[in-house]
Amino acid sequence: MKKGLLLLATLVLLSWGVYECKYYFSYWQDLRDRPWAYSTDKNAKLLIGHWKGVFKDPDGVAKNLEIEIFEPVTDEEREQKASRKVRRRSRENKQGFEGKAFVESRLGFEKYEIYGAVEKDDFHQLHFNFRPEDEAKRVLPNFTLNQAEKGRWTGDQLTLTLAFAYHRADGSSHWNSADPRHNQKVILILNRKSK
Repeated sequence: MKKGLLLLATLVLLSWGVYECKYYFSYWQDLRDRPWAYSTDKNAKLLIGHWKGVFKDPDGVAKNLEIEIFEPVTDEEREQKASRKVRRRSRENKQGFEGKAFVESRLGFEKYEIYGAVEKDDFHQLHFNFRPEDEAKRVLPNFTLNQAEKGRWTGDQLTLTLAFAYHRADGSSHWNSADPRHNQKVILILNRKSK
């Protein structure tokens, strides 16, 4: 009876140890592969977090932009993967990230989902796309956010080149090569938003 209990206790400890090893191995991999999102230094300035800035769209409308870049793998997802319980979508792209964006102006309030990636060369160059959170709630007519190109992140500053798409009052997109506003891009500097 004692040998059976000892064997059972050993198996429980071993399985718990394997689980812990998987969790910490996953965390170590993220520290190595995603230095823009994870650090052992609690004061590190990472890309993930909240950013804010002000810009004028091609129509000259002043807009406030707030962006939140999500942590790519949460502790909960890491634990689920280690224990092989519920498996959420894979985060195999080590440069990929997601988030959300909010634009406020005299025209109204726009909500976007964002998805993009950092460049592997130095993890400080990035790009992403904007997708309306709800097509039915678009602010129309409007130059809506389309892409953030040639992004550069340094400490507490994020510089983006914004590209736009024009949407008419009926929701249809419109582009006119003779209208310089439709090719206009805006360089925007965002600052880290303090909590």
